[in-house]
Amino acid sequence: MIPYHHMMAHFPIALLSLAFFVILLRSLTSNALVRRVDSTVLIYVLAAGVAGGLGALATGLMIWPTEAAVAGPMARNKILMATWTIVIWSVVLVLRWRMGENVWNGTGRYLMLVLGTTGIILASITGTLGGHLLGSPSALSAVLNQLGWNVYQTYFVPNWVLLLMFAVGLAGVVAGLGSGRKTAV
Repeated sequence: MIPYHHMMAHFPIALLSLAFFVILLRSLTSNALVRRVDSTVLIYVLAAGVAGGLGALATGLMIWPTEAAVAGPMARNKILMATWTIVIWSVVLVLRWRMGENVWNGTGRYLMLVLGTTGIILASITGTLGGHLLGSPSALSAVLNQLGWNVYQTYFVPNWVLLLMFAVGLAGVVAGLGSGRKTAV
């Protein structure tokens, strides 16, 4: 098989890294240049990064038969982290798109910073796991091991964590949709 996944994976990494950099700057400052970059570029970079991530995930799933991919913990972890990465960045995209400039007011800027940081960490872990699958482990896996996660074992999340994540995600969606409504005076 031609290694489309390996070529495609670099685009979302670069785009989402740029998006994180803009989110980081925009969370910390209201500088006119940073506001302009945010308002003219961020949504497009996020959309292209999420679309590229979906493409990389799709081509990654074609590398091995599904039975082989889910048989080993390393590939399962990579699929899990890649999926979470796309979901997190999709939430960031929808929040920025639906809330517009208001997303940077009040606690919204910190929410964007936390989501962006989580997204870039997950993207880094996804890439690290891909390197392991290719036989080229990175230094990040040593850090993950120090934090208690051996990347050669399946990463499990307790059910209560999944329920909490779903509840927080649902609350975020409700808050985002509710903030976009105009009230009559």
